[in-house]
Amino acid sequence: MVNAKKFITLSSSVYSVKSVVSNFLSRLMPAGICLLLALPAFSQQRAGGLPTPVIGYALPAGGRQGTRFEVTVGGANLTGATAALISGGGASAEVLKLFKPLNNAREKAIRELVQAEREKMKTEKRQPGTVREDDLLSQIARKAGISADELAAFRESVKQKRDPKHQLNPQLVERATLRVTLAPDALPGNREIRLLTPTGLSNPMTFQVGVLPEVLESEPNDSPELAAVAPVTLPVVINGRILPGDVDCFAFDARKGMDLTISVAARELIPYLADAVPGWFQANITLLDPKGHEVAFSDDFGYRPDPLLCVTIPADGHYTLRIRDSICRGREDFVYRISAGEIPCLTEQFPAGGQINTHVDVRVAGWNLPERKLPVDAGDTPGLRNIGLHAPAIGFVQFEAGRFPEFTEPAADAKPPTPFEPRFPCTINAVISKPGEHDVFSLHLPAGGEVVAEIRARRLGSPLDSMLRVTDAEGKLIASNDDHDDPSAGLETHHADSRAAFTPPHDGVYQFHVSDTQGKGSPAHAYRLTIAPPQPDFKVRIVPSCLNGRAGSMVPVTAQVLRLDGFSGEITLALKDAPPGFELVGGKVPAGTDSLRLTLKLPDEASRAPVALAIEARARVGSDEVVRQAVPAEDRMQAFFYRHLVPAAELLACVLPRPQGTKRSPATLAGVERFRAACAAGVAIPAGGSATLSLPGLGAIAANRPLKFALNAPPPGITLETQPNGNAVDFIFRADAAKTKPGPLGNLIVSVFTEFQPRAVDGKPAKPAQSVLAATLPPIPSKVK
Repeated sequence: MVNAKKFITLSSSVYSVKSVVSNFLSRLMPAGICLLLALPAFSQQRAGGLPTPVIGYALPAGGRQGTRFEVTVGGANLTGATAALISGGGASAEVLKLFKPLNNAREKAIRELVQAEREKMKTEKRQPGTVREDDLLSQIARKAGISADELAAFRESVKQKRDPKHQLNPQLVERATLRVTLAPDALPGNREIRLLTPTGLSNPMTFQVGVLPEVLESEPNDSPELAAVAPVTLPVVINGRILPGDVDCFAFDARKGMDLTISVAARELIPYLADAVPGWFQANITLLDPKGHEVAFSDDFGYRPDPLLCVTIPADGHYTLRIRDSICRGREDFVYRISAGEIPCLTEQFPAGGQINTHVDVRVAGWNLPERKLPVDAGDTPGLRNIGLHAPAIGFVQFEAGRFPEFTEPAADAKPPTPFEPRFPCTINAVISKPGEHDVFSLHLPAGGEVVAEIRARRLGSPLDSMLRVTDAEGKLIASNDDHDDPSAGLETHHADSRAAFTPPHDGVYQFHVSDTQGKGSPAHAYRLTIAPPQPDFKVRIVPSCLNGRAGSMVPVTAQVLRLDGFSGEITLALKDAPPGFELVGGKVPAGTDSLRLTLKLPDEASRAPVALAIEARARVGSDEVVRQAVPAEDRMQAFFYRHLVPAAELLACVLPRPQGTKRSPATLAGVERFRAACAAGVAIPAGGSATLSLPGLGAIAANRPLKFALNAPPPGITLETQPNGNAVDFIFRADAAKTKPGPLGNLIVSVFTEFQPRAVDGKPAKPAQSVLAATLPPIPSKVK
């Protein structure tokens, strides 16, 4: 039995890891050595020893221009959230309240108090059943000093345990309630929402701004009869989520002849779930007529997991839309947005692109389209373009501007026949218009020079699953390809576009054969085939998209390099127009490497709000200096295994205050520079051997409290040992000859850990000591020799 006094003791005796690290650093300051703070303290994974916030969903996952509404954001480590950020203009959010479930000890204590009160009532010959449970809990809370938040958390826990369908997901148990305000002129489209807490800024989550009226589902609504109690009015955006075993129904009136578009955004909102198969919420929708008969059904649209229905209403009446998970799963992050009404919907276009500095008339098709032809300005730089549809239109295809002359395959029934003689180099626009169709294009190619033939279809929204074959004039196969992976297309799970590189063995005519590997075809199966010399280039992704750290510290960053058409040169990364105090350290990507670990040095003073940063990547490609903007991204796992680089809208740095009592002296600053210079000297490790790097100043710190050093995400085969050496620490790096080969490794990043010893509580034995991340050292350039 636990009395009120004991419960209060349990509530107030949580030993803070944050205070342990802060106090440890403060005790070092009188000695004038604060390398763990002045150099690299606290990585973005753990600021001050505490994990950074992670959000898993937002409900609703969007809203209408010119409205104010509440949003629930669920995740982990949201304690103390003070603000929410929404990318783009015209949107703001404030935190109204936070919810965190009770830990096991507190929940057990309250349960024992409840049981004790019931036993007391029996002793006093009062019937426990005569007192409502809520009233009983309120009485106990007043006596024991249980806070309102703890009481609410306990009540929710009781409710969840009574629900046999409830499945606890530790990553989603904390919640923040926000009040979101969208200005009348807020631009429609996808945004990103993040939470700001005392330990840093969270990952981004998709948040949509729309123009249609919006509603939030109200349970119970798992049958057409229940849905009829509160029908919705078209057009509308319906927000909801599917919990375990859940089915949601929505009723509406429709008239005969309405061309109705019903589009679901589910995977679009949360593209990857690490702990679910297939790795996202796989929604399906069914439209029922007034008698409950099925009118239409969809569980996808082409290759896209999110369903789409385009249906003509057969008769006036009261219809029901039903949504569920295709394999009857459900949990808090299975959120959705359904757009329903006579909404324009673009499902196909031709051509799928055009040459830069030209205007192209694009034929479009779909549902409720005001026009069948749209003029598109290709602009003056290669890339994707908006083809002219406006909100609330729904679009599934993209227009691409290319650098080479363009040729468009004429329609088979064109009259008079249109000449079609593409010349190298070029981009050919064509379509596999019917099942089983096979396109063949002939080009004259010179001998000896490498040629790259690449199809872009799936990446532009076409359902084509292409197969590309190249033959010579005699029909001999020269090259072929089915699927070619493009890591920069982070939202694609089936890389169905083809790419083949080859060297023509002789001067002459070569044929390029294009087909669909599944034998499918339709007017929507458009593609672009580019045939040209290699175009060496590169792209860079910066992971993660938010960097959290203490003022004056360094935080680790990963640069993923996507090399194109044989480019293998060195790349230099640098901040562009960054505020004072920010510095990118170790930004040289060695030639031939595809990944680099580096660090971002943060300013000496904390910032009131996260700071947007931009990173440029420069390299010499041939005789030209090429500059590319590095794209922030999140490294997301799908279905326990697959990994994807999902682009983010912004790269943000959150500069947190220093621990209390820590500040730097000129002597400390001088030590910092010597330490950084020692790290920058780098290390060359013999294959199968070892190399030693001595780092000054760490010995004195280690003498005050034991430190442990470990490599942060090291390359395969590289290990680290350390040993004291007076005022220094020797870092001994080893290279396994079986797992490494001579060449550059990029940077080695070393994490520093100290011990955290929990205190004994109420006479109970203390828990074993835990390692706490205290610092991240500057990058150490390395190679195997």
